[in-house]
Amino acid sequence: MTTNEPPFDPYRKWLGIPPEEQPPNYYRLLGIPLFEGDPDVIINAADRQIGHVRRFQAGKYADACQRILNELAAARVCLLDPVRKREYDQRLFFELQRRGVPLPLPVAQPLPQEPSFAGLGAENPITSFSSPDMSAPQPAVGIPAERVPVTVLLRRRRRDIWKDPAVALGLGVLFLLVCVLAILVIFRKELLGM
Repeated sequence: MTTNEPPFDPYRKWLGIPPEEQPPNYYRLLGIPLFEGDPDVIINAADRQIGHVRRFQAGKYADACQRILNELAAARVCLLDPVRKREYDQRLFFELQRRGVPLPLPVAQPLPQEPSFAGLGAENPITSFSSPDMSAPQPAVGIPAERVPVTVLLRRRRRDIWKDPAVALGLGVLFLLVCVLAILVIFRKELLGM
């Protein structure tokens, strides 16, 4: 290596991340949009980046490769854990805001069409507007709300149901009833057989 050759930059060479974006945030490291919430997108992006960087494990930059593989694994774990992701997103949001980086705006949903009152005989239809329920927790302004696919919620619900004490108690009572019924059937057979 000659003295006028710049030091090796694995982020730039392997992942296409320029020096001004280093150190990269987890989203940039995985090559996905800021605040991406779809677990499938995060998993596929992490697998893609890890597979690509692993090709350099046996080369002359094995140490840099291992360091980046560890960062990719940490990004995957953090962004797939809803609590850690929310905390990370908040820190990242405020850091990017402090540095003046333009942040993605949330996409607005289209408004429903105004109902047509033509032909209903209503000259002055009464429309009511209700204010949003402010007693419900509201996401902080500017911080993207977490989008969790229904399949993930269902998987969580199935896993969490077995941790519920009421379910354990119900299963215990059911088991006890089955045992009592089995004992009664056995004694009844013995009494009838005598």
